[in-house]
Amino acid sequence: MINIDAISKTYSNQVLFSNASLQINPGEKIGLVGRNGHGKTTLLRMVTGQEEPDSGQIQIPGDYRIGYLAQHIAFSKNSVIEECMLGLTEHEKEHYWKAEKILAGLGFSDDDMNRPPSDFSGGYQVRLNLAKVLVSDPDLLILDEPTNYLDIVSIRWISSFLRSWTREILLVTHDRSFMDSIVTHIAGIHRGVIRKIAGTTPKYYEQIAQDEEIYEKR
Repeated sequence: MINIDAISKTYSNQVLFSNASLQINPGEKIGLVGRNGHGKTTLLRMVTGQEEPDSGQIQIPGDYRIGYLAQHIAFSKNSVIEECMLGLTEHEKEHYWKAEKILAGLGFSDDDMNRPPSDFSGGYQVRLNLAKVLVSDPDLLILDEPTNYLDIVSIRWISSFLRSWTREILLVTHDRSFMDSIVTHIAGIHRGVIRKIAGTTPKYYEQIAQDEEIYEKR
């Protein structure tokens, strides 16, 4: 479980968060929504420790593992399968079959497994990064636009994979139908705070519209 408690964050006089809070409970799959530039990526970076809030705190249990899909490309192994296996936990570090299964789901062929990562396009290199995150089996899976560079078959595969995920997910994507097929909750950034509701994006935006109507009347 992660508790984001009364955080504030300002960039160049733009207030992204003002006393905002969010709790991610066991088993929740949360879609994070909000307008571009309103703090979605910043929130992900604060949860992963890459940035700090100006005030407030983010409480994460000491043994809680977070897997984050990085867009940065940097590989150290000579083959796709070896690179993917770097993501395996210590007690599963020899379970190459687990890496193979996820790579195959993301569109890598049997012949691709032993090819160098540098042989592949940028899109397939991002897929390899995604595979490394998925095999790491974290407590919280943070995915920022995971469907970029995926074809329809791979999107269907990862959608099914994430629906069967038993732990927590924090997902950012412009593909609303993909998000709604996976999440149990929506957390929206609006007017500097975070509001979480059970359900999918239509329910969230309906609630926001009602809130805005009340806000305008006031």
